[in-house]
Amino acid sequence: MNRFLALAAGLVLLPLSVPSLAQTSLLEFRWKRDPGYVSLDYRISNDQPRRRSNLKLILPEKIRKHTILEMIVEAPEIFDKWRGKIDVNSMKIGRDCVQNTIFFGTQTRCQDYFTLSEVNELRPGVVRVTPDRPIPQSETIVVELKMRNPATGFYQFNGYATAPGQVQIPAYQGSWLVEIE
Repeated sequence: MNRFLALAAGLVLLPLSVPSLAQTSLLEFRWKRDPGYVSLDYRISNDQPRRRSNLKLILPEKIRKHTILEMIVEAPEIFDKWRGKIDVNSMKIGRDCVQNTIFFGTQTRCQDYFTLSEVNELRPGVVRVTPDRPIPQSETIVVELKMRNPATGFYQFNGYATAPGQVQIPAYQGSWLVEIE
């Protein structure tokens, strides 16, 4: 039994990602365990606590099943309690994005952006973004935002989207498990 506890404690202490651009971790933990969970990639410019960073949440075309009329990005409740802050005015939705492999990881740059007609913070950590025209299903999009990082930990951001022709209930698209070291 003691060997098992020592092994478990050793696994917790292992570094989970490369030091520069945090991506998905080797060990993925999430709070809400449901069979429909979809893990998505992200890029972050600075993963240190209490620092300003640019967060890029990647939503690939192969995951999406429909055109997007409106998108909701939801940070966990603990994000705000641990002094994380999303700059609502900086949110953008990129298209024609290119991912380049660099020495310590992958870098994502978007060539073009959708014009946003409305960006609202519904409550702390929950932002609704409405583009001026529908986002086609055939494109990989990147939701870019600036934020102040919260304390060290894992933060599960969830993405929801409203499709044309459905009752205006946002459907789950996937989750980004963001690590702040």
